[in-house]
Amino acid sequence: MAHKTRYQTAWLWSWGFLLLSAPSLLASPDFIPTVSTYHAYVDAKIILVFELTPKKEAFVEILNLGDSRRCLAIENMSLRTEDGNVLKFDSFLYDGSKSKTEGGDKACVRQRTRRKWELGYSFEFPGKVRKVVFLMGNTAFRLQPLSQAEFEEFVRSFDRINLEESSDYIKIFNLRVIFGKNIYGSLVRYRKVNVSPTAEGTRGPITLLSTFPKQTEQAFKKKKGGEVEIKVKLDANGEVIEAVPETQLEYGLTERAVYEVKNWWDFAPAFENGKAIPSEHTVKIVYRVEEEEEE
Repeated sequence: MAHKTRYQTAWLWSWGFLLLSAPSLLASPDFIPTVSTYHAYVDAKIILVFELTPKKEAFVEILNLGDSRRCLAIENMSLRTEDGNVLKFDSFLYDGSKSKTEGGDKACVRQRTRRKWELGYSFEFPGKVRKVVFLMGNTAFRLQPLSQAEFEEFVRSFDRINLEESSDYIKIFNLRVIFGKNIYGSLVRYRKVNVSPTAEGTRGPITLLSTFPKQTEQAFKKKKGGEVEIKVKLDANGEVIEAVPETQLEYGLTERAVYEVKNWWDFAPAFENGKAIPSEHTVKIVYRVEEEEEE
């Protein structure tokens, strides 16, 4: 019996007649990043929480619901402020007695465990951030902004989560019971390039973080893929101010590609004689046809 890949498979639970996506993907597929003090991500394997406080503190909490140890490296936290500045934290602090230079560079959580860290920093605290992305392995976990009330309710629900549950199906059911219809964040594969954010001479813009959006449901059913070229206009911070497709694909693939580049890609700006300047850049997204798997 043929069935779709894990990203397209769905189960209809009798309770509440809820249509749930595959066990590893409870997060919502698309949302536009906006500035907030609170951000979260949840699926059947991991729950991620990022919080900024008025006391100029930042916290990361990880609930590892899976069977493998998970680590978040400090260099793999991708955050931007409302005006486009990139934030880089110094370290994870394991208790309040350590200085902000004595913490570790990774936050690691054993399987079926919950831990929380304070983040050390040396930048001027911005108050709110947007486009919060945690990179683990080959996956980008994109955290969704929450209001304070949503966040407080979200965190209060942690004590109701059974960390010892091993069945992905039951975990999804339980998470739906706890969080209701509210699901947070999305995940996608990515490619990252490390370059200096500044330059003494002259150079063109550089793609720092590129993501690989999944096919739309209609394109998957029709087994349609292809390439979309997108021309982007960048400001002096490398922020996308305009994204226009130069090629077109059917079944919503062009629109999804533009959404992805405009909202989730990171760019280093162009430089002219050591000064960051606005620029234009052409990028490409390739959709590969995902074949159905046989049981």
